[in-house]
Amino acid sequence: MSTAAATALQLDANRANSLLSTGPRTESGKLASSRNSLSHGLTTRDALLPNEDPLHYQQHHAEYLDHYRPADPLDTAAVTELADLQWRLRRVPVYEAQLMSLEIHRLQTDAALKPLIEGIESESQILALAFRRLVETKVLTNLLNLESRLARRVDKLQTRLEAVMRDRLDQEKLAQRRRRMIEAAHEMENRKNEANSSAPATTTPKVGRNESCPCGSGLKFKRCCLGGSSTTATTANPPAQTAPRSTGSPTLPSTSHPTHPASAA
Repeated sequence: MSTAAATALQLDANRANSLLSTGPRTESGKLASSRNSLSHGLTTRDALLPNEDPLHYQQHHAEYLDHYRPADPLDTAAVTELADLQWRLRRVPVYEAQLMSLEIHRLQTDAALKPLIEGIESESQILALAFRRLVETKVLTNLLNLESRLARRVDKLQTRLEAVMRDRLDQEKLAQRRRRMIEAAHEMENRKNEANSSAPATTTPKVGRNESCPCGSGLKFKRCCLGGSSTTATTANPPAQTAPRSTGSPTLPSTSHPTHPASAA
């Protein structure tokens, strides 16, 4: 009975405590709480971090859009992803330098780590020791692995977008070539029409039937060239005169008839 009563009391206490630990309620509090686990920002949903300049970020995006000039939403998304990845990769050298500086500072100020640098006077040796410690704790290794993963994705996106750009440039060149050919054809047609319109019109004067033929034969047109090529040919080439035939009787060749033996007797 007491156990059941204690359990009921515990449940009531838990309910009361839950009302006091519901988390942030304001928008600013929720935003701050969502970034509690933010460590490097290389794989966050938003590429822009709170300490970064939004104008610089927008200018960075605009440069990529101007370079690749995406023509559809799919290419636009690829360009946006590429710009975000490059924006994140800019942080890696900064993070690496900061990690080295923090580790060197810890070696020089932490009482538990000072024995590690006793007798070391060279700064390059302290830097090498800090680098070894970062590698052993896999902090630097994890950072470089993230950099490699982002860089591989960047290479894939760049290869795809460069191929799209080459195809678009080839299509634009082909369209320009066709446009120039059409313009050249139109220009030639216009020049031809202008030449035809500026040339003087030649008309053949009409010759009357009873007028002299223009060919110079001296005949009337109706009896010369108007009748066709046969009349003209007859006029131009009159028939040749034939030699007069002789009226005398032709001389027949003499024939000798053999004498029959019976008539001779």
